[in-house]
Amino acid sequence: MSIELILGDCLIEMKKIPDKSIDLVLTDPPYGVGFQYNNYIDSEENWKINILPILDIITQKFPSAICMSMVQMKNMPNFKWALCWYKPGSTRRNKIGGWSIWEPIFIYGKGWKVANDAIRLPDCVNHDKGNNHPCPKPLKLFKWLLSLHEGQTILDPFMGSGTTGVACKELGRNFIGIEIDKTYYEIAQKRIAQATQELFV
Repeated sequence: MSIELILGDCLIEMKKIPDKSIDLVLTDPPYGVGFQYNNYIDSEENWKINILPILDIITQKFPSAICMSMVQMKNMPNFKWALCWYKPGSTRRNKIGGWSIWEPIFIYGKGWKVANDAIRLPDCVNHDKGNNHPCPKPLKLFKWLLSLHEGQTILDPFMGSGTTGVACKELGRNFIGIEIDKTYYEIAQKRIAQATQELFV
């Protein structure tokens, strides 16, 4: 099991990664819904200009991918399957259209073993807390997503607070994470290092 964390622009860094060295991309990019990130304006226009081209590259360059996207279903690259994350009790009401107490998750490529395409995971109870990231995702959710695919080497080009890396550590998968924001990169470093220590306690 190997872990590699990269501080940099994923558009640049992904070009350095051989296509066949990655089995699966699991990522949660900005949604274009106005979250307050450190150095990025999360507007729908910026999503279309900056994020969507990266998703096109991900779904064409690598054999399989999982992409979270809260309200941009109409703009996503053609997907193989849409999974459902049902999150009753969510306090994150969506005011610009799309969904609020459930969320589509798009999957691409091959290697899938999906017997059930929905998960019930209350958002407000299961969110990772205390990591100072504006849009953390539940570790349980990402472990479930990884369990649906046979791949052993996972890439997250929008690493954020490192949830994908922690899930990979706990499931014994190899992980490459890319994050452009230094503050979030350092949060991910700390979380993944802590997860490593806890595995051997």
